[in-house]
Amino acid sequence: MKGLFITATDTEVGKTVITGAIAAALKARGVRVGVVKPLASGGVANQRGQLVAEDATFLMKAAGMAEDQRALVNSICLQLSLTPAVAAMQAGVHIDMPEVISSCRYSAEKFEQVLVEGVGGIIAPLWEDYLVADMMAELGLPAVIVTRPNLGTINHTVLTVEYAKQRGLKLAGIIINRWNSDQIGLLEQSNLEYIERLTGLPILGKFPVTATISVPEARVDGLAELAEQHLDIDRLLAAMEG
Repeated sequence: MKGLFITATDTEVGKTVITGAIAAALKARGVRVGVVKPLASGGVANQRGQLVAEDATFLMKAAGMAEDQRALVNSICLQLSLTPAVAAMQAGVHIDMPEVISSCRYSAEKFEQVLVEGVGGIIAPLWEDYLVADMMAELGLPAVIVTRPNLGTINHTVLTVEYAKQRGLKLAGIIINRWNSDQIGLLEQSNLEYIERLTGLPILGKFPVTATISVPEARVDGLAELAEQHLDIDRLLAAMEG
């Protein structure tokens, strides 16, 4: 199983955009890349009344995967916008984590590289006491941590990295999302320097804010080009290969 696990310091940091960007860049390079969002909350009804995850739809479009491959991408979609453990219990859904892990591995077999996106941060509960970190450990993929450039990010990022290291998780590096080059000042630049120094991990990219990309609207135009410009795709590929 080759690929990356994409996690973050918190929810709404932009894991899906970064996962999609990496997928789009790999596809443009001719890599048979698959995307997996094993569990998703906040599902919406499609035209046929089926509950689907907007994150999964965005990732599929970025990776060039057809609608009939949705089951490879997302095996559990929950309606409530809560951590999966709570959303599932509220919906009366039992999450079989060994089955979810098997589904991830099955999906990975179909591609050269697979990008697995988590939910929220690495301590988000997926089912009962089973955390995102437990999934990361079982899958064994090197992880990329997505974080913000703004105030408070040093604390969130360093704590996330330290917990991951305590759990023995493989870490490839950090990507800063929503990096607005036109508004970068002392705060953002010093945050970047401290994150790299205190974690000992490389910064693998600073992805910009752009109105052309939208997860809810599944807009991915120019995503591969943005990834090549702002992410270290060569280094990410090297991490995938181990």
